[in-house]
Amino acid sequence: MPVLSLRAMRALNVALAAWAALWIGLGAWTGYEVSSLHALSDTVVKAGTAVRTTGDALETIGHIPLVGGEVGRFADQVRDAGASAQASGRASRGTVDRLAVLLGLSAGLIPTLPVLALYLPLRRSWQRDRRAVHDALAAWGREPGLDEFLARRALLHLPYSELRVVAPDPRRALEEPVRTQLADEELRRLGLERPVRA
Repeated sequence: MPVLSLRAMRALNVALAAWAALWIGLGAWTGYEVSSLHALSDTVVKAGTAVRTTGDALETIGHIPLVGGEVGRFADQVRDAGASAQASGRASRGTVDRLAVLLGLSAGLIPTLPVLALYLPLRRSWQRDRRAVHDALAAWGREPGLDEFLARRALLHLPYSELRVVAPDPRRALEEPVRTQLADEELRRLGLERPVRA
């Protein structure tokens, strides 16, 4: 039987929503920041293009007699280095995209999923228990047996100091009129009210 009151369950809902929003926001921010590495990939491609252009320019010098032999070999190396830089820049762009998605999802989901795995069964159990009490109220209303059942639940959940307010002599807590007051306390704890009879 869940111990949480409606107020505690609402506070837990808000805390979980804030937790999830924080980590999902952090995941989105991480993904965005990593995806900004596109600029680095673009810079590498541009640098590779510039190096290749330099290699092409050196190749024209390589055709000059007496000077050109060594410069021509150097021009080939420079052009190859430029092509390699361009290829690396283009390849890293796809890697950056995948990394941004993976890091964003990891940062958002890894802290959130375990908390959800603990929360969802608790929430389901709490709703099932609350629904059972609600249905019992609809079927049996103020039947003395239902009041005693609810009063016993209240005895399990109320702190002793609150119990003393409702029942100054806790040994007689299940006697009327205290039993009805305890039953009402349990209903209040669950956020339920007795149905109004016509």
